Amino acid sequence: MKPTRPGPARPARIPKDADRFRLMADFAPVLVWMSNAEGRFVFVNRTWVEFTGRALGDELGTGWTERLHPDDREHCREVIERHFAARLPFEVEYRLRRADGRYRWLLAKGVPLLEGNVLDGYVGSCIDITDRLAAEHEARRREEDFRNLAENIPDAIARVDRALRCVYANRAIEWAFGRKPRDALGKALGELAAHAEVVEPLVAAAHAAFESGEEQRFRIDEPGGAHRRFAGRAIAELREGGNASTVLLIIYDVTASIEAEKRREVELACERTARADAESASIARDQFLAIVSHELRSPLNGIKSWTHVLQNVLRNPDPTAARAIDGIMIGVEHQVRLIDDLLDVTRALSGNLGLAKQPMALVPVLAEATEGLRALAAEKSLQVVTRYAGSELEMRGDPDRIRQVFSNLLANAIKFTPNGGTVWISAVRQDAMACVEVRDTGAGIAPEFLPYVFDAFRQADQGASNRRQEGLGLGLALVKRLTELHGGYVTCESGGAGLGATFRVFLPLSPEEAGAVSRWVHEPNAMAALPSLSGTTVLMIDDQREARESVTALLLQAGAEVVACASAEEAVAKLGEGPELTVIVCDIAMPGEDGYAALKRIRSWESERGSRRRPAIALSAFSERRDRARARSEGFQTYLTKPVAPAELIHVVATAARGMRV
Repeated sequence: MKPTRPGPARPARIPKDADRFRLMADFAPVLVWMSNAEGRFVFVNRTWVEFTGRALGDELGTGWTERLHPDDREHCREVIERHFAARLPFEVEYRLRRADGRYRWLLAKGVPLLEGNVLDGYVGSCIDITDRLAAEHEARRREEDFRNLAENIPDAIARVDRALRCVYANRAIEWAFGRKPRDALGKALGELAAHAEVVEPLVAAAHAAFESGEEQRFRIDEPGGAHRRFAGRAIAELREGGNASTVLLIIYDVTASIEAEKRREVELACERTARADAESASIARDQFLAIVSHELRSPLNGIKSWTHVLQNVLRNPDPTAARAIDGIMIGVEHQVRLIDDLLDVTRALSGNLGLAKQPMALVPVLAEATEGLRALAAEKSLQVVTRYAGSELEMRGDPDRIRQVFSNLLANAIKFTPNGGTVWISAVRQDAMACVEVRDTGAGIAPEFLPYVFDAFRQADQGASNRRQEGLGLGLALVKRLTELHGGYVTCESGGAGLGATFRVFLPLSPEEAGAVSRWVHEPNAMAALPSLSGTTVLMIDDQREARESVTALLLQAGAEVVACASAEEAVAKLGEGPELTVIVCDIAMPGEDGYAALKRIRSWESERGSRRRPAIALSAFSERRDRARARSEGFQTYLTKPVAPAELIHVVATAARGMRV
């Protein structure tokens, strides 16, 4: 440690009034001492004694040197002896042990006491500078840390004074402004760059930071070919009193981030366009499929109705005619299943396949699906064996969709089981799940195809020219998706080709809802005896001639009178003519005024005349749930989907007519 260089000082005079000097020294806030010409202490004030915690006598003479830090003793002795010999004032820093045992840094100053040219001793003081040195050390450390950080980051950093002269610049200044740090020091901000577009934002931000004391942000667009873009911050460095003595400028290149942001905006715009295109395509696809479904179902409805008329006309047809009629009905049902499966798979793939869940008993739905396919099994002389575990299997689900799951599994088993084979169907409880098993003695599944058995449009005999089975490969895909939508899962096992297959559907049960489940008993011959429509007058509205005439013929056979119309306008014109109308059967999709508009005009006619409202049945080739919901909200009591089963249509009309007569 080196002593500071003393400034010029005049030799002090020995006070004449010793008591006054002692009193003043004792109350001084600094350590005061006095020595003789040999450098031995002859006086220390009370502050000194309190600092060291020792008696006055222990500090006099050379006793005080015992409390010097060992590393400072030699230096302190050398400085004092040299200045005593020259009779000059001195300053020296050293560490002295305090009463608590800790060393504190003191700044000691001494001036000689002279009587003429005779040295009578020294008088001096000691100030505790420990805290000041610590603060200076911390300031130096922070400044060093700042410089280390500033010199090693890619951002350009400069510190300017109030005259906007650069007092510090890091190495990145050269990258930003093309000037080496040493060349930037002392230069005004206006001299750092040649272009006003660069200088003006810097100057404005620095001025604002000095005036407000708050951080300022700015942007710089570099002119020229490079056309770099910078962002920056001007930070006021406040001193005591809240005044800013310097401003720190931090400048960083944002060219890459701006370009990346532009690319992101372009990508987002492309993504939004692609999403909009996909949504438009999805809507267009759904609309297209709905139209295709309508156009396919409408003629099938005519085929089904005319076939039923033929069955009734030909009371005892020859075997060939009877087989032809049965073949037509089987073909219609097959086409309807294909249309339904295709639409349902499309909805499932697009996430639009909805469920109408309600408390339901599982076994009756399974029994209904089984009975519905017994005729198909009988054609191949298949034995269908059922084993149900009772009626306690209850769940919350969509009965139509659950029936579809079982029907698809049974149809698949019947299709792949050769003539004379067996299909087993069982339903049991397994913990909190119902397990429905469909097992057959059919063609089996090769091990390599098992992982793909539930994939849409995948079939084991995929070749177009050598396929052994018909269909699009949609049934099992729907089984899997519908089961999953009900919170369950489906599995498939097979020993290989020719060894049959076993499908198991697991569905979660909800026994707490047992009291809310409506019981259902399958009646296989419930539709055999059709009611008579004698005394019933039906207003039939359909723009398609084939559909209109086939349904008219069907209803006439059942004993009804029919007023057939091709449009809403024609229907309204005939409301007041002929016999009193009992029931309205109306198509939905018609050109000009659709079925909803037609019903609205009929209801208006009824209201004007105070007439009783006739029950209205919607007969449409649109099969979406939303179509059914809308029909009910528009005033239709029943919604039938084309192609409707003739017996179902007759039953629905008879039920509506009874309600009208009550």
